[in-house]
Amino acid sequence: MTASHGVFAFAHIGDLHLERASDPHAADLRAMLAEVAGLHGRGLVDFAYLPGDLAEDGRAEQYAVLREALDRHPDLPVRLIAGDHDRQHGTMADFDALFAAVAGSPRGGGHAARRHDLPRPRDPAPVTHYYFAETWAGVRCLFLDMVSPGYGQKGFGLDFRLGPCQLAWLGEELARAGREGLPCAVFAHTYPDDLRVPDERAALAGLIRHHGVRLVEMGHTHYNELAPDGRTLYAAARSVGQNEDGSVGYAVAAIDGPVTSWRFKPLDRALPFVMITSPADRRLATAPLDAADGAISVRALVLSDRPRAAWRCHLRVDGGPAHPMVPDGPRTVHARIPWRDGARRLAVTVADGTGRTDTEVIEPVGRSFVPPPAPDRPGSDASRLPAWPQKGLRGDQLGPNRNGRDW
Repeated sequence: MTASHGVFAFAHIGDLHLERASDPHAADLRAMLAEVAGLHGRGLVDFAYLPGDLAEDGRAEQYAVLREALDRHPDLPVRLIAGDHDRQHGTMADFDALFAAVAGSPRGGGHAARRHDLPRPRDPAPVTHYYFAETWAGVRCLFLDMVSPGYGQKGFGLDFRLGPCQLAWLGEELARAGREGLPCAVFAHTYPDDLRVPDERAALAGLIRHHGVRLVEMGHTHYNELAPDGRTLYAAARSVGQNEDGSVGYAVAAIDGPVTSWRFKPLDRALPFVMITSPADRRLATAPLDAADGAISVRALVLSDRPRAAWRCHLRVDGGPAHPMVPDGPRTVHARIPWRDGARRLAVTVADGTGRTDTEVIEPVGRSFVPPPAPDRPGSDASRLPAWPQKGLRGDQLGPNRNGRDW
């Protein structure tokens, strides 16, 4: 838990599927951790999130590859959860040891596993669960375990479940956050619609929608995907292992007041990196543009390995003249500009003295906003967006659970 930096931001390093330290995707992981650790050291991101499927077969020697990579950056906060591959052979004993070592440590938040009796006639013994919550930069973060309560393993197939104890806990956490005025982000391995039990699907999606959860950040797909439903942004990030979606990298997500933002950062594209955190793009919006006096405030998150004094940032509206932006915190730049009726595109560019630049372009939501109707399949990918290169979206669902290879 941290003091607020004004904008909550984290780096999401996708499903790892680790096997050997010599594998190319293990080297990619080490490079990403080095980059993200540097960003955290400069106060630019809050933590690194690992969404499960950490090891291809959930074995100790595979988790050792991850632990060795993490040990190189002991000051980087890491939040991890389980995926179906972490239970690939019907046991989570080796994941349990990893969770105790990482999540149980100060860098992991000091969290302990929980044991619950579940109505499981095949296995009536108490079941260990790995879920937890904490507050970062004024956002209540809820990390779910969709794997432990199920029976999933090779030969049986996927079996995502939450169990009654975890569902009750989540409802209480969301209600408490609402009373305290805290926005919420949920971290899960996959969409609520992928839960095995229909009642759990409906319950989880209903809790998320009823409480206005701002972001549900997921792995599992192996491809970048954004599925906003007018209240909640469901976001999945490209995997590190078994990746068919494009250049390996990590996703950056942020919550800035009423706006939730997301963009993918390829590893082969050097810093700096910029993401507009306010106003909202029309495709991700949950409220109208605040331009009552004919002006808007623009804020952007900057990720750089150079000192903030070296940043040079500006914005343009519809390709017009440049408006300078100035730092308004350790990780963001800001400007207030006139906004005319009919303006459509907002571009923010950052340079940091390295000779490199980065630009993000959005189409801000308008002064009027009509929320879309409730989706027919809440908590699913039914509202997914088409290709959006600026965000890193291909739009073709190229992964093993949809249109990709059978890994």
